Amino acid sequence: MEIPRDISGKTTALIVIGLVLVLFFGYRAYVNSRQALQILEIQVPNITRVAFDTQVVALTPANLEPILTRVAGQFAGPEGKGEMEKFKKEFESHLWIAVMTRNKGLQSATEVVTRVQLTTPITALQGFSSTGYARMEVKEGGKGKEMASVNWNYIEPAITAVTLIGVQPKDFAGKPPYSKKNMSIWSRDFRLYFELAEVKSKEGVIAYAY
Repeated sequence: MEIPRDISGKTTALIVIGLVLVLFFGYRAYVNSRQALQILEIQVPNITRVAFDTQVVALTPANLEPILTRVAGQFAGPEGKGEMEKFKKEFESHLWIAVMTRNKGLQSATEVVTRVQLTTPITALQGFSSTGYARMEVKEGGKGKEMASVNWNYIEPAITAVTLIGVQPKDFAGKPPYSKKNMSIWSRDFRLYFELAEVKSKEGVIAYAY
């Protein structure tokens, strides 16, 4: 039985149109996915490798324990506990700024340099992390200077390294040992003495905290 020419022609035309539409939308989907990946790579180029979340806060009695708990891994054993107790005794002798740097990527960061710039001389400097593998070393500045550049040798994924900067600004009303009222004022005004924290790693990742 012969298929009518008008029906076969319409069927052929529909098939051709369908194939063209499939090819067109398939190509557009491919182009759009490529563009989306390019935009993602520009916006978060290190999210699957090394990426930092850096925050700066005033260290006060209200947040002292929570922050030390985040780095409790470094205080394992008698020596570590003694180090923590020593810091707690020193706490009231300075006003503290905490620069917390977390590696939110999926690759370990190495040779992480944190450069902190203040408007008042540094009187104390400490570094703690939530793993004993991360060690802080002062490379430049530090006590007696308004700048400190410290190097963290290793920060693993999901690990936080905390640089603690102690100061005693001359124009601050309180005197050591600082009271809870002094600490409350410090928590409000500490940014008057803090300018910038710049974090760089060997992998080329940069982060800032103001």
